[in-house]
Amino acid sequence: MRPGSPAAWWHRVSGPDGPVRGESPVVTYYVLLVATFMLLFIGLMMVYSVQSVSSAASGTNSLVAYAKYLVFAVVGVVGMLTVSRARMSTLKKGAWWVMALALILQCLVFVPGVGIDIMGNSNWIKLPGGFTLQPSEFIKLGLCLVLGRTAWKHAADMRGGVRSWAETKPFLLRVGVPVGLGVGLVLAGGDMGTSIIIVMAAFGALWMAGLSRRWFVGVGSLGLLGFAVISTVKTSRRARITAWLNPDGSDPLGLAYQPNHARYALGTGGLLGVGPGGSRQKWGYLTQADSDYIFAIVGEELGLVGTVLVIALFVAVAWCCVRIMRRSRDRFSVVTAAGLMTWIVGQALVNMCVVTGLLPVLGVPLPLISAGGSALIAVLGGIGVLLALARHEPGAEEALSARAGSVRRTLSVITPRRRNRA
Repeated sequence: MRPGSPAAWWHRVSGPDGPVRGESPVVTYYVLLVATFMLLFIGLMMVYSVQSVSSAASGTNSLVAYAKYLVFAVVGVVGMLTVSRARMSTLKKGAWWVMALALILQCLVFVPGVGIDIMGNSNWIKLPGGFTLQPSEFIKLGLCLVLGRTAWKHAADMRGGVRSWAETKPFLLRVGVPVGLGVGLVLAGGDMGTSIIIVMAAFGALWMAGLSRRWFVGVGSLGLLGFAVISTVKTSRRARITAWLNPDGSDPLGLAYQPNHARYALGTGGLLGVGPGGSRQKWGYLTQADSDYIFAIVGEELGLVGTVLVIALFVAVAWCCVRIMRRSRDRFSVVTAAGLMTWIVGQALVNMCVVTGLLPVLGVPLPLISAGGSALIAVLGGIGVLLALARHEPGAEEALSARAGSVRRTLSVITPRRRNRA
């Protein structure tokens, strides 16, 4: 079977898990790193394009406002690279600490004078220097790590279904409590979109953990029922769904305003777009153009080519996650990678579906591209965990160390030569 042929590719997809002879052990690491930096570059470019206009409209300095966002980007990249060097034992030990800290910060959103309410969503807290923090973003990261650790340490509770209360009790404590606390606290703050993403990440992790299908059917049915009840109780949510189901009959200056202008932006972009910085919809027509609806600005300024590039980069991230799950022998790596993939790539899919009108408005950002310091740092932290898992694929650590050693040897030869020539 010739390497790289369709038959070899299909054999790898449908064949058994584990490393395959001839495969490079460092492909996952480098592809994930390149895809992440490309998405981050596109995001920084698009955020500046939008914020330069919004800052001018408000009479503020666009560079000062953008510099604050760059601080989050730099912190996130440094954190990502730091986490990528972590050992597996460190990730496992730190899982509950990350989750506990995120839940404590989420509780602060309900403290008067600390929590901030934005358009009915009370999921932010004040920070010194005029910054804000959205703790719910870090709940996603903590939950993926906790579920991975639980699946690694208590594999028996995750397999074969639960048939008695003796088996149900430890399962509920180890899985149900962190998921329930995370979703409950975020829902209490009024953020249904983030709650849905948290549930998606939990389902992705638990599916790879080997949880029985009966659990997914039962919990999924209850979740859909709860979603329907919460959506119909609150008037604004019910109106959003109604506007999505009947876009032509909705008020074009009301609930249909954002979705309509998002489609105008995508349609204006055409194949190649109007060029970076040339968007018309960002001039006060499309609100939240730098956050929830930034994918529409990507389509307007970079065209169909730009949107396809963004989609392809997220597909590359998903491919890297699947490769980690296929090649890793550690159960923690498999389950954690599944949760992170469902969170990052699933949230990207949800955001793009909302912008294109395939889903009702949910209010979730596009990972690595939308403005939002908390979301950016949390996602880069999740990418850092994936990079750490990729470094621990069979043979990857040795190959990366060998390449780093060859680079150091090359530099040690080049530097004296440069000095001698000088």
